[in-house]
Amino acid sequence: MNIKLDRLKSFLLVAEEANLTRAAARRHSTPSAVSEHLRQLEEEFEVLLFERSKQGMSLTAAGERLLMPVRQVFTAVEDVRNTALSLRSVPHATLRLGLNSPPEYLRVDEVLRRKTDALPHLNLEMKTRSSTQIVEQVLSEELDLGYVYGNCEDPRLKVVPLTPVRISVVGPADTELDTLPADFESRRRLPWVWPNRDCPFFDFMKDLLGPQASLSDAATSSDDEYSTVVMVKSGMGFGLVEREFAEQSQSRGGVRIFDDPEMITNLNLICGVRNYERSELRALFDLIVSEWKP
Repeated sequence: MNIKLDRLKSFLLVAEEANLTRAAARRHSTPSAVSEHLRQLEEEFEVLLFERSKQGMSLTAAGERLLMPVRQVFTAVEDVRNTALSLRSVPHATLRLGLNSPPEYLRVDEVLRRKTDALPHLNLEMKTRSSTQIVEQVLSEELDLGYVYGNCEDPRLKVVPLTPVRISVVGPADTELDTLPADFESRRRLPWVWPNRDCPFFDFMKDLLGPQASLSDAATSSDDEYSTVVMVKSGMGFGLVEREFAEQSQSRGGVRIFDDPEMITNLNLICGVRNYERSELRALFDLIVSEWKP
């Protein structure tokens, strides 16, 4: 059954006016056109909707039962119209969010769910980058905000620590070591996959291997944690990765986690200080921060 709204509108107006001529005037139509709408409805529903008399038009019992549902239809149509009109006045914005880890570690699924409810007009583009790249691109405004590891002391950035993050040593799954050597010199003899100088984990290498450790001693270097894990799996050496990622990699085979020594850094959310004054950016930034509050 394909019920046309213009026919229902004629039904509603005639029910309210009890008169074809007045109903037609409200529709800016003719009595014959409105009468035809009623005839078509009665034919479609196979019921008589109005009693015709010299006094006018009155609803039958069947017409009375239809009156409330028809009114609800036009109330719903008006709600749709008002919502559509309100959307015109809502500024749609697109924000670019930098991710320095897999989305599941950053609670992105929950952020997206809450954004849909609280900020439906906001479009979100997510870009995977290293922490260093995210800092650079937030400062250059290629990104609006992002997650980063480590200390960010640039006065141009608004920085909110979200949670401490454990950093673990991983080695090849078939390594004969049960624990790392206790002294720096013995550790330095092992092959290491160093993070690049821009990585927040770079400074942990001297904590791990001693002040004499140097990138020049590395078996190889890596630009990101994914590459580090691939190199460790292939037996090229030992490396540093975020603990949750290390556990996931170990569960899939190929790497082994060393619990000692344990290192800690911060996961932060950053944006430009001036850009934080933009209402849509501030709303998303604060929503993400609230997701990490205990």
